[in-house]
Amino acid sequence: MTQPAQDRRDVQYGTAVASVYDSLIAPALPAEAAVDRLRPCVTGARVLEIGVGTGRVAVPVAAIAAEVVGLDNSRPMLDEFRAKTVPGNVSLVQADFRAPLPVTGPFDAAYSTMGSLACVTDREQLTAALSHVRDVLAPGATLSLEYYATGTYRPLVAQHTVTMPTPHHGGTTTFTITLDDRDVLTMGTRIDEAGKPPVEFSEHVLLIERDEVEVCLNRAGFTVEHVYAAESPQPYDWYTARATK
Repeated sequence: MTQPAQDRRDVQYGTAVASVYDSLIAPALPAEAAVDRLRPCVTGARVLEIGVGTGRVAVPVAAIAAEVVGLDNSRPMLDEFRAKTVPGNVSLVQADFRAPLPVTGPFDAAYSTMGSLACVTDREQLTAALSHVRDVLAPGATLSLEYYATGTYRPLVAQHTVTMPTPHHGGTTTFTITLDDRDVLTMGTRIDEAGKPPVEFSEHVLLIERDEVEVCLNRAGFTVEHVYAAESPQPYDWYTARATK
């Protein structure tokens, strides 16, 4: 299922990201910890993933869930997933979570990892996006999400440019980070590997404090049950919320 082109806005994670995601990015953030946290919510359930990407989390979740619907607005990322073996109980939908979701509920659980839901321009857009997720969940269903941790990213803004070895590969990754007065974090990434042309991409996310994320969740119809705060240098806080009955 594909959303009309005019509704797929500002795709951040396009061909450049898709070309290196499974070889460079995913290995730095193994899925096991996320799956362990999701296990009580997704086992035997009908599950929605927001920002499914190349299937880093969806594939192991599919092994314990009844069904997984994976949504992403990036065709290149979904193409990378489809080029692999997609589990039989996984279906993929190209769509933008900032618009009403073109999926049929109700779902027993939803989740979003690696800060996908932070790809918004302001608090109102985040609340609307969370409301779109709430609309397709059953009453009492869980939403689990990773969101950018201010305690990790604000010090990086102060440094502005950070270069580090690329995990699990040779070469380096350089991040250039800025934060504007609307709390939109812009992070440019350049990956350099010996003998290969550099890969460059940029992402824009809303960087807000944990209590503000909780306010957006509450306004969208969720009750926050637990927040696992990131321990620096971990990039994301983890929220577990429940759809209001």
